[in-house]
Amino acid sequence: MKQNRCNFHLIILLSIIGLFIVVPVCAVGVPAGTPDPDFYVTNYQPEKVWLGTTLFADYHTRGKERIVEVNMQGEVVWEYVLPANLNTDTVALGLDVELLPNNNILFLLPRHGVYEINRQGTIVWAFLDNKVSHDADRLPNGNTLISWGRDDSKDDAQVKEVSPAGNVVWSWYAKDHFNKAPYDSIYNEGWTHANAVTRLPNGNTLINFRNFNLTVEVDPSGAVVWQYDWSSFGIKPHEPEILPNGNILVCFPPISVRAVEVNPKTNKIIWKYKIDKSQTHIGQTRDADRLPNGNTLINNGINLVELTPAGEIVWQLNIKGLEQTSSDESLRVALYKSERIGYMDPQFSITSPQQGMCSPKETDISIQYSDVDLNRIWYRIYDRTGNKWATDNITYVSNNWKNAITFAGKETGQNKVTLENGDYILHVWASSNGGGDENLYVPVKVITVEKTVDFKVTSDCVITKAISSTSVSTTSSAGITTAQSTSAPLHWAIVLSGIIIVGFVATVWKKQNP
Repeated sequence: MKQNRCNFHLIILLSIIGLFIVVPVCAVGVPAGTPDPDFYVTNYQPEKVWLGTTLFADYHTRGKERIVEVNMQGEVVWEYVLPANLNTDTVALGLDVELLPNNNILFLLPRHGVYEINRQGTIVWAFLDNKVSHDADRLPNGNTLISWGRDDSKDDAQVKEVSPAGNVVWSWYAKDHFNKAPYDSIYNEGWTHANAVTRLPNGNTLINFRNFNLTVEVDPSGAVVWQYDWSSFGIKPHEPEILPNGNILVCFPPISVRAVEVNPKTNKIIWKYKIDKSQTHIGQTRDADRLPNGNTLINNGINLVELTPAGEIVWQLNIKGLEQTSSDESLRVALYKSERIGYMDPQFSITSPQQGMCSPKETDISIQYSDVDLNRIWYRIYDRTGNKWATDNITYVSNNWKNAITFAGKETGQNKVTLENGDYILHVWASSNGGGDENLYVPVKVITVEKTVDFKVTSDCVITKAISSTSVSTTSSAGITTAQSTSAPLHWAIVLSGIIIVGFVATVWKKQNP
């Protein structure tokens, strides 16, 4: 009997310990999803990834082409299956998708048009044109930038900028600059096969020509102000991305060195993603995105991988049945492009007030924080004794960013507040920079975290309470809150879950030990 009691106490103890191990994992801000029989994740190292969801086009199953958003476990948190009237044979020619600041999804259906849908799958905007392919970006002014390269001719515009009303307000023709040797006689699935376009912060436009092995920058007048030939690095370049340090990240689908970061001034390779020659059948690498933590998200056609700067794979999404596909060329690009939607909370903690106040005149506000992806920290103090706000919003620190990666300095605010004796609550908020990884210059999803401290101001230094609650909200740059959770309900959930588990274990034990 004594042994049974010991076993019972041990079971209760382990149940409680297990509860506190499991529950915090469930409290992560990334949305839960539904397991999908087609996807599975390997090499996941949570402490090394840029936490979030991943959005991509999936057309490995013909007839069920879809846009999918998965969490880090590979669970589907949102999907949009293309309806029959949009499900054409041109899907596999390059279905581009991206998250918009209003939480809608923009996608390009090759040779068909560009569409914006809300999360309910309703089309809220469309530009129908059979001369679109590969890439479409929503610009800050509301216009949409579109490329055309699949089977393009010399008479076609390779780039169009379209207004919300559907009017072409700017276009660019390669024939005005490249209808000459050695480019004029080239043809391979189009003349230029332009496959990427990006509007740069300086107002110029970056255009990539697969068939020319060339990336160019053009100004608003259409003049070519810069160009870069990739012939010494590889062939068929895809998705060049100018990084904040001035280097260029680009993909080469068919060769062993699949992605490189190059310094265009010195022509030196700064970073590269290389696969073993025995793995060249894995697919075609069409997209590489640099993440705010320095990692790189790579789309290999049949899998997605996140790599550290040292080349370590810390996350990999696989498609079941396509691990070693090589015979079916169409399945080597079952996943076309992808982007990570960040859910990383700003990292900070309140260090004062926590332990006590010695003077009613000046209260020190001290906050430890990480600058990574941090936009701003501000606070406000509520007077519980007087039942009113004791201060307005006060900036603690404000970071300046050139883009999602490049830090441009900070402005510090007020860290002392004069308070009279009484009970107070310190509310502290921190917001992320929220830049998108496909376009590091455009905020996409801003995450705001709140932490509070109950404290007392007295002349004789009364010890204060520790942090009492934490809340997290995810807000688009347009100001739309898309998710929210608080730790106070979480604490009650932990307690309630503990009571249920302990009660269940006790019932089972009593039945087994009458």
